[in-house]
Amino acid sequence: MTTILNLVLFQVLFWGGTLQTNVTLQEDEAFQNEEHSHIFHCNETLLRYVCQYCELIFYSNIIEANESWCDWNLILRPYYELTVCMETWATRLNCFYPNHIVQEAFLQVHASYFQHCPDQDKVFKDAPHGVVLTLTLVPVCLIPILVFLVVWKSKVRD
Repeated sequence: MTTILNLVLFQVLFWGGTLQTNVTLQEDEAFQNEEHSHIFHCNETLLRYVCQYCELIFYSNIIEANESWCDWNLILRPYYELTVCMETWATRLNCFYPNHIVQEAFLQVHASYFQHCPDQDKVFKDAPHGVVLTLTLVPVCLIPILVFLVVWKSKVRD
């Protein structure tokens, strides 16, 4: 399937015309205006296929490496390559990045591959009320005693 998709993408992108350069100048006030930014409109159908292609590459990279889905340190490089793949193809197809199609593709990847991973943020439990009360009241009670000692020592010197 990837060979067919590569062949289709090659024909559409390279034989269909020359690629535009994607240069945005600071003086260009309408650089985020979707209607005026590109000569050609975004080919959303082809972008959906490209997102599936990038997802297949991501999946094959994970399968080849036998890496755990939930270990972020091991999944970081293939995930980065997935991001670069989608961004590169969205730009080549004259689409904004990120857009709703790429966002849907990332949501699909997360729903398919990462839904059973535990949250990495460890939730800390509150300390027992007795410990909190003790650790709060001891310093608060020591402050008046220390103030009394400072005043008493200053009177003794005089």
